[in-house]
Parts: sequence; structure tokens; C-alpha cells
Amino acid sequence: MISIIIPIYNRAHLIEETIASIKAQTYTHWECIIVDDGSTDNTVAFTKQLIEADKRFQLFERPSHLKKGPSTCRNYAITKMTGDYIQFFDSDDVMHPEHLKLKIEAIQDNDFVVCQLLEFTGAFDVSQFKLAKQPDIKPSQNVFEDFATGAFPMMMVAPLWNASSLLPYLPIREDLHILEDHEFYARALLDKKSYALLNKPLIFYRVGANSSTNSFYANVDYGLDSYFKAKRSVLALSNSENIKLAILKMTLGFFRQALAERNFKAAKRCLEFIKTEQLAYNLKLKLKLARIRFFYTIFKLVKKGDTKFKPLFKL
Repeated sequence: MISIIIPIYNRAHLIEETIASIKAQTYTHWECIIVDDGSTDNTVAFTKQLIEADKRFQLFERPSHLKKGPSTCRNYAITKMTGDYIQFFDSDDVMHPEHLKLKIEAIQDNDFVVCQLLEFTGAFDVSQFKLAKQPDIKPSQNVFEDFATGAFPMMMVAPLWNASSLLPYLPIREDLHILEDHEFYARALLDKKSYALLNKPLIFYRVGANSSTNSFYANVDYGLDSYFKAKRSVLALSNSENIKLAILKMTLGFFRQALAERNFKAAKRCLEFIKTEQLAYNLKLKLKLARIRFFYTIFKLVKKGDTKFKPLFKL
């Protein structure tokens, strides 16, 4: 039995495609647990209508005493599941018809199996099922470190997990607006896991819809606290220089975004995070960071010339 876990919030205009793709799975031994996060449109009523004839679906509403957010919904859904395997899914994404079949065949005795994802915008066109596959996911000898540095990308919905391999790392943190999946999977992958790869796009994820991640990239203030918390959690797991360098580069990316937004408070917080977590771990990086701090001081004074300054804020 595969338990499909879906948090949902104000998705009345998108949920039908997602539900239809689950119903169309060639592997039929699944349950789908949907938890509404307090939708203010007709999501609940419409979803009930879509699933009423299929008892494999269960729809719950997040209990009011629980913290709002998709992580809470996922944690709550897991308390209701009965499956041997866990497949997280989003309420605006689409499954390939053989998504579950191919994963259940591939997982065998492994802890998880991961597939390719392919993005789309607007209404989903079934012709996308025939699109050429993405570049292969490369096998990793150190999945934890490669995941933490971004060399082994794995979004929340990409893997099918053996439930016994994932449950010990619950709950998913409910205090994070973004990167909750990254923090959760990092903790799980620190303990060595066996896995299989499916180099075929089996999940189609919608871009352009409202999401916490999109909000963060549009406004650096949104989610910055969560970003710091998630990355501190990863750094607490490992003192690897590769991980420190990857987080340093990412933090400088948000530092540059903050400067583009003229958000000097957020920019300062990024620099303080780099200093506190000692991400510049050798003399060469410390000198480059000193240069960045120098030009940052100048930029705060002139407050213009983004194009000229931008290269100066890179390693």
C-alpha cells in the first residue's frame, strides 16, 4: 500500500488535474490522504465532489488547534495513513500514469526511490508525458553531502519512501516557511540510505502558482528566518567544507537579492549569518568576504550602480 500525502489550500482551480492524475495510476493499491489547511474558497466542497466515488481518497481538515501550514498538514496526514510506503505530493502537480507502478517496482529493498521531475505552466497537456527525459540524475557515493550541497537535488515530492525508513525522522518542522523538505530530508539522509533512481520524468510540477518558495524569491524578507534555521540545522549535522561553501554561495545570492531590493537590513543579516556560522572557513574565503563587505559599505552610501557592483559581491 502506498500512502499519498497531499496538503491543500485554496486549490479549487487546480486540484481537479491532480486528482485525475492519481485516479489514472496503473498501480491501484494506494490511498490518498488530503488535508485542507483552512481554505477560504470552495476547495473543500469541490474536492469532496471529485473524490466521493473513490473510497481510496480521504479528506480531512486541519484541526484548528494545530499550527497552520503544509508541514502541519503532512504531519497530521501521516497519523491517518495505513500504507507501507509514503509518497508526498502537491495539490497542483500531476503524476505520470505509471508513476507509482514504476516506483514500486524499483524500490525493492531500498529505503527510497527517486524520479525526475519536469516543470510546466498553465493547464497540463497530456502530450507532456511523451516529452524527452531530463538529464540523468547521477548516482551519489555520499547522498547526504550531495543533497546538502545541491548536487543531488531532491524536492519533497520526488522520492517514494519506505515508511519504516522515514518515520523515525518525523515530524517535519512546522516552524519553517521554506526549506522544510530540505531540513527534513537532510536529517533522514545523514544516516546512510539505500536508493534507486528512475531517470524518467514521472512527476510534472506546476511553476508560477503561489507558493512559499516563490514568495521568498520575490521578497527576500519572506522566509529568511526559515532559511537560516534550515541551514543551521544542516550545518549542525555536518561540518563539511563542501556544505559550508555551498551554503555560503547561496547566502550571498540572497545577500545580492536584498541589495537589489535596497533591503539593507536583510543584507546585513545575511552577512551576520555567514560570520556566525563561520562559512568563510579559510583565509582565501575570508579575504574575498572582506572585499565584499568593503564594497557593500560603499554601495550603501551611493545606493545605485547595481550592474557595476553585482560582480563585486560574488566569490
